Amino acid sequence: MINKIIERTVKWDQFVLKLPVFNAIFTAMQQTLPLLTISVYLQLIINLFLKPDAFFIRLFHLSIKIPMLMQLQDLSLLLDLLVLMLFSAIYTGTYLSSRHVFQTTLPVITNFLGTFFLLLGKDKLLSYDSTQYLLLVIIVTLSSESFVYYHKKVTRPNVQPFAMRFLLWAGIILVVNIGLQMVSPSTFIYQAMSSLTANVFWTSFLGLLLISCLIPLFFWLGISIPRELVTDQINIPAVVKNLDVVIKNQNGSLPYPTNLYSVYHAFSQFGGIGNTVVLSFLLLFAVSKKRQNLGLLSLVPSLFNQNQLLYFGLPIFLRPLMLVPMLVTSVVGTLIGYTAIMMHLIKPATLVTPSGMPNLLLAFLGSNDGWSLLVVAIIFGLSVIIYMPFIKIQNSETIYEK
Repeated sequence: MINKIIERTVKWDQFVLKLPVFNAIFTAMQQTLPLLTISVYLQLIINLFLKPDAFFIRLFHLSIKIPMLMQLQDLSLLLDLLVLMLFSAIYTGTYLSSRHVFQTTLPVITNFLGTFFLLLGKDKLLSYDSTQYLLLVIIVTLSSESFVYYHKKVTRPNVQPFAMRFLLWAGIILVVNIGLQMVSPSTFIYQAMSSLTANVFWTSFLGLLLISCLIPLFFWLGISIPRELVTDQINIPAVVKNLDVVIKNQNGSLPYPTNLYSVYHAFSQFGGIGNTVVLSFLLLFAVSKKRQNLGLLSLVPSLFNQNQLLYFGLPIFLRPLMLVPMLVTSVVGTLIGYTAIMMHLIKPATLVTPSGMPNLLLAFLGSNDGWSLLVVAIIFGLSVIIYMPFIKIQNSETIYEK
């Protein structure tokens, strides 16, 4: 049964890799990796050391005022935007080359600037979450495909690549991107999804099982996920009510012992969605030097719940080979955590933990229960076993880089 699942996943993955559009996406992601690395590590330094509520600032009760902190945070946001702009440009050039269009300078510049207008809000900050990769890919693909069609229709012998007819196309694309930025309902949709997290359904077994499937799927698809489902679960009403009981009466019965914070966040997000810190660990032992470097580069960010380097470097985005183990590890972690809490083998996490703390420690520090560490170790070990065959298959793709 397991072998059949792996075989079918590999066939699905090989089919995807043969499609030019996916090859262009994966190539663009890997070529964007150096700039993304700078962005990720700058954000990590800010979150761990520089912000007033930074992890190490709170851990050691420090009171430090960092000059130009706001400027550094703005720089981090602009780097996030630049990563997406660069990704759009590289993807455009690679995609058009696969469509046998070789005058790519103008469409590359157009989609580079179009991404800027699409994602930059009125306050010069990102108007979308920087994980809206699916939206970006669809828009850039449609833009590139329109250039292919337009190029075939209007091209004449000796026409310059920046002729007025092509500049007209570029102007239309930029106007469309500006229009999409102005009318996009993404903020409304995002807020609606966030409000759903307040429903007590997500404290039930079925709700937690469903969320453990949906979040990795959305992440894999490149669909933005509300912060309440990833990092800010302490603000969910069920979690707040539990904390209120603990503060008033430490021996009181918790109204919602199983919730997104105590189960899904504590046991299915080691290193980010899908327990991806396991991927960084496994890549350290890869045959390929390139994979070892990716594992080393992503290990520290993964320990602090940042898996974007893996998302681009493997990549995780739209790779069937990564979807299956992500779903399985997420579900397994949720099931084990839920069972351990309901059987009173461990205490649920109810306490507020420092922002940016490794999720590997959340179950323990959020409950002060040493047995939680054993459950975390079991889930981590099972995650290694689940990911291992899939990583071996992917490592075989780059074995020549030994």
